[in-house]
Amino acid sequence: MTLPNSNNLKDKVSSENPDQNSRLKNLQSSLKLAYQQVARANKKSYLDNKFWYDLKAKQRKFEVNDFVYLHSPTMKPGLSRKFRKPWTGLYKITKKISDVKYEIIDQNNKSQVVHVNRMEIAHNTDL
Repeated sequence: MTLPNSNNLKDKVSSENPDQNSRLKNLQSSLKLAYQQVARANKKSYLDNKFWYDLKAKQRKFEVNDFVYLHSPTMKPGLSRKFRKPWTGLYKITKKISDVKYEIIDQNNKSQVVHVNRMEIAHNTDL
């Protein structure tokens, strides 16, 4: 199904029938008004969602050589979540790729790139 856009709102009928032209102009103005209302509603929804996200979002920054725990909530099928610990680690940060992506290595020197939301700083490390 193809929805009309602003290019489709132009009159494509000859001006021989004045009733049809007025109807087309009325339809055109109604559609423009509808598009404006939808744009306003989308912007309001975006700003509301951003407000609620920003209330709980934490700004996390890590340095190279920091030790972190990694959040891995996925499980193998058939296992119980009851006694599972979702935080694994210790991992060492080896490289900062961007503000939200870091490269980490485990104790077996296996590296992976993870998002900052999956990491938590390890305060007491015995390594």
